[in-house]
Amino acid sequence: MIKMLSKVALGLAVASSFIYAEEVKPEAGAKLKVWESEGPELKWIEYVGAEFNKKYGIKIETETVAMTETVQRLEQDGPVGTGADVIVMPHDRIGSGITSGVIMPNYISGERINTEFLVSAKNAVSWMDGQLYGFPLSIETYVMFYNKDLLPNGITTFENLKAWDKENKFTDKKQNKFGFVWEVINLYYGQAFLANQGGYLIGKNGTDKNDIGANNEGAVKGLVDMMSLKEISINNPGDINYDSMMGLFRDGKIATMLNGPWAIEGLRKAGVNFGIQKIPTLNGKALNPFSGIRILAVSSYTKYPKASQLFADFATSDEMLKKRYEMTKQIPPTKSITQLKEISSNEFVNPILEQAMTSTPMPSISEMGLFWDPLSSALNDVYLEKAEPKEALDKAVKVIKDQISLQN
Repeated sequence: MIKMLSKVALGLAVASSFIYAEEVKPEAGAKLKVWESEGPELKWIEYVGAEFNKKYGIKIETETVAMTETVQRLEQDGPVGTGADVIVMPHDRIGSGITSGVIMPNYISGERINTEFLVSAKNAVSWMDGQLYGFPLSIETYVMFYNKDLLPNGITTFENLKAWDKENKFTDKKQNKFGFVWEVINLYYGQAFLANQGGYLIGKNGTDKNDIGANNEGAVKGLVDMMSLKEISINNPGDINYDSMMGLFRDGKIATMLNGPWAIEGLRKAGVNFGIQKIPTLNGKALNPFSGIRILAVSSYTKYPKASQLFADFATSDEMLKKRYEMTKQIPPTKSITQLKEISSNEFVNPILEQAMTSTPMPSISEMGLFWDPLSSALNDVYLEKAEPKEALDKAVKVIKDQISLQN
């Protein structure tokens, strides 16, 4: 049985082993505070809290804190005893949470995460030595959206898309009509092209800051392939943003675009006849985009580590995750739930799930923040033909490495 230890001692004690939830008993008199964003996610957390209370007799208090702000807030509130015991956070903040010492490792049911969760979800919460930090709640990534009035059955390859565009004389840049649009200078989307021929941002599943593959031969080839799509897309990345892209798609002026599940409801309400699918292959290669995992993590400052870990484990049980899908429509990351008919047959869920299975979790080390601006600038310079792919990527990686050195 794990004893209540300091955050450092607890991390050392459980670094090489996991315990099943049924072997852990919550601390007497435990009561927990959980931070979650406002919306259906909060309603679900409240539901889980009520069910957890029925089983363990532990009261759960919820407080609304934006998911992207929970780690920073815990850094401030944890030391003075006013922070949450359990927080919801994006997986790419794990590195910051570990570095600042505000989240503790999982010591409950680690084997279940390793065997029963999707590989992308498991990798997202695995740290450098394979130790887990966080319990996955949902997974999301982006896919290809297509106008069914133009492409009733979608498209399988970008080469076919270009052929269709040419045959139908669809792209007319003066009229703001395009065969394919994406946020060119947003690295979140650009990573899929960088990785298409073997490039990568950070090695060892996104945890080794000293292994940067953003300017290797594969990354250069990926940007060359990306440039082949410019003929059916925008001329200047600055000419379009998310809102204008969505507007043009609604108006039937964009045949296909890269976008995520967050765009679905708005298009459905607008009455757009659209479908979604896995991203087409490019030059014979499947594009594997970034994925994001929403997770529960336990605070290092909690007075009730056993109860907190039990709650996180309980919340990510199949039963609770199935209820979460019903309440939030966010894709659960366990293999068994994704095979349920209501998920596998949903035309707006299954393609995202299929894409997520081969996606790359966004690197979670804190140094990832140093990659965005230099590589976004490189994407912009290449697309505007101000620099060759190799030149632009070499420059960006030099900037990144210099900034990493300054942090050490």
